[in-house]
Amino acid sequence: MDWSTVAGNPDVIRLSASLLDRREEDCPDFAAVKARPQLRPRVTEPRRYPPWADFPLGLVMEILDAVEHDGADLGEAIAATVRNGRAWVHPGVARWVGHAAETYLDVADALADELAREGVVLRPARVPRVVQWGSSPAELRILTAWGRWYESGDGAVVEFRRLRMGRPRDTEDQPSTLAMAYIAGLGHCVADPRDVYTAIPVPVRTDLPRPRRIRVVEVGLTSGTERVVADRTPEEIRRDYLDDVRPVARRLLSGGGRVPGRDCATCRTRPSCDALPVTPGLLGLRHHGTHRRTWSITTSRRYEVCPAQAHLAELWIPGERDSSPAAARGRAVHRWLAAAHARGHGCTPADLPETTAEDCGLADAVLDRADYQEARPYLLGHLEVCPLNAEGVTAVRCEPTVAAYDSAADVIVLAEPDLLRQVHGRPVYREVKTSAAPRGLTPENALAAVPQLALAVCLMAAGAFGDRNGLVELEQLCPGAAEPLLVFDASDPSVVAAARAVIHERVVRWHTDIRFAANPGWWCGYCSVSRWCPDVAAGHRPERPGPQADAIAELASAREDDEPPF
Repeated sequence: MDWSTVAGNPDVIRLSASLLDRREEDCPDFAAVKARPQLRPRVTEPRRYPPWADFPLGLVMEILDAVEHDGADLGEAIAATVRNGRAWVHPGVARWVGHAAETYLDVADALADELAREGVVLRPARVPRVVQWGSSPAELRILTAWGRWYESGDGAVVEFRRLRMGRPRDTEDQPSTLAMAYIAGLGHCVADPRDVYTAIPVPVRTDLPRPRRIRVVEVGLTSGTERVVADRTPEEIRRDYLDDVRPVARRLLSGGGRVPGRDCATCRTRPSCDALPVTPGLLGLRHHGTHRRTWSITTSRRYEVCPAQAHLAELWIPGERDSSPAAARGRAVHRWLAAAHARGHGCTPADLPETTAEDCGLADAVLDRADYQEARPYLLGHLEVCPLNAEGVTAVRCEPTVAAYDSAADVIVLAEPDLLRQVHGRPVYREVKTSAAPRGLTPENALAAVPQLALAVCLMAAGAFGDRNGLVELEQLCPGAAEPLLVFDASDPSVVAAARAVIHERVVRWHTDIRFAANPGWWCGYCSVSRWCPDVAAGHRPERPGPQADAIAELASAREDDEPPF
């Protein structure tokens, strides 16, 4: 971590256990800075807040506090929290929050019955626990966990419950689970819960009995299911934490470079980050909107169908996982291509054995046989236009996340090209689309029909890839053949003007919207979050969904790793 870009004291660390779940593609320096509350950017800027409630789990916690600690009626607590909050709550969010609180309490009753059979009775604890170490207020290590706390009357059993917006995960061995158990087993109760994220050091109580049994439970607030991910003694937890988690925490806290992406919207060091391209005017907007946000073509596609759907997706409200055959086929094709191109050389017929072969090579590593059978006719067409079979190809990146900051609009713009490469030093951005039959795309209509191309042209022309004279390609795969490549030159003013018009039209209403009203219609039958929408249209899905329905169903099918941060 380059500490020269920030000011303040880096020796005070307040690490949330959930931060240990960072993925390899996430920005290392973001986590290192986030865990240091006394750091600030050398270049400061005012922080702006959204005019709507943007942390649904916080609302759920408020409701549960009122019910478990103050004895409030559940319905009254839900209504009061939604009505009296610091910011407006979208009706769809309010429905999910109410469901989540009710579901949690049902799960809590089931957990209580389970422990009662063992003779254990837990009560809600008003104060959380922290682990704190340090020789002075200028050099502290604080480990925290955000969730629900419970303890037995004699303090022998302590249980921490982690709230998952969707469903529990299989996390017994994850660093975050062990860290939460470590806090429960070896931490101290804070004197005042308001101090956990404000006081340094945090005042704690050291006169309470030490627990002998620690439980960590994940509760799925949408699914209404739970998973006990730890039930152990403090001694066992301490051993595994020191062996397995402390090295992970040390690596996380040391940083390791800057990787632009979704984190940039809330990163304190963004003003001084040299890794995030600054592209004022990228979206063609003339004002700053409500606050800093992220935007992508997926955002715009959701918003085009229904602003309410886009808003709930932005807040990670869980939906039903659904998929059309076309969407599933497209994902299978993209998985194979990403694995193939990661090898660094071109694709050949030998890479695509018959689906009945005993060894299907690369496909066996990334697809099941049914998916390979669906994808192979399209992949055969790819062989004709594989970009890595050309001369002069360098700097190949498969499905990277690309981010740029439009400082005029105060928006972090995200894109996920299927392939980035340089050809004789010139950047080339490729999108791959599959269709059962040719779609009739031409250079004249493709930018509007496939808006990822328009965004790619705008990013290229704005200098997000360094050289502004790059190319954008569309590879169209049909069974057994590929359509001719469509190529757009980002140095052509007419191409850039057409692309900017497409992007501006797709972003302008979203940027100023503060209510995200529902737009009910037949597409509600494909909406992943329709169960939370009070305006959902009654009706049935078309028996033979066409391309538009396929596209809507694709939006409803989240990626396997598309999970909220808690």
